[in-house]
Amino acid sequence: MAVGLFGGSFNPVHLGHLITSQRVMEIRNLEKIILMPCNISPFKVEASDILDGDTRLRMLELAVGNNPKYEIDNFELKKGGVSFTFNTILHLKQMYSEIELIIGFDQLVDFDKWYKAEEIVSEAQLVVLKREIDNKWTPNIFTKKAVFVETPAIEISATEIRKRIKAGLSIDYLVPEAVVEYIKRKKLYF
Repeated sequence: MAVGLFGGSFNPVHLGHLITSQRVMEIRNLEKIILMPCNISPFKVEASDILDGDTRLRMLELAVGNNPKYEIDNFELKKGGVSFTFNTILHLKQMYSEIELIIGFDQLVDFDKWYKAEEIVSEAQLVVLKREIDNKWTPNIFTKKAVFVETPAIEISATEIRKRIKAGLSIDYLVPEAVVEYIKRKKLYF
């Protein structure tokens, strides 16, 4: 049985991450989802508002609680530097024989820009979150290698959540309750 790799900044983790990953787990009959917070995204090297790894890890732990279907892996944070998915997949291949890399449709459009993209799809099954709104696009060489999964269109953005916090607006129902309380208690993103 395969495991799903779901990576990102998780700055902060929100309900969109959890709802879509759970749906993929059900549709693809995955053993579990591995949440992998990146250290530095190759596409967001200049990002200045990203919280430290330990804080993002803690929010992920609060978000999934004791759910045995989720595992949080800090490999990219421990490794340091820019996080490359190919290296992460090689790390996970030491423990799991089958890995499904879960990405958003917007990431598939630019997948050819990923480090060792061809090698990624030879080591892992590419699973793309396809939504009804993603109709106008030009297929690329990775389209035929991808499995498309219909997931609910949940328009929640970590950027918008951070903006709401700075503006003093509620983030209830966008972020798991335990994470909302943690953000308030630690005065994160203010």
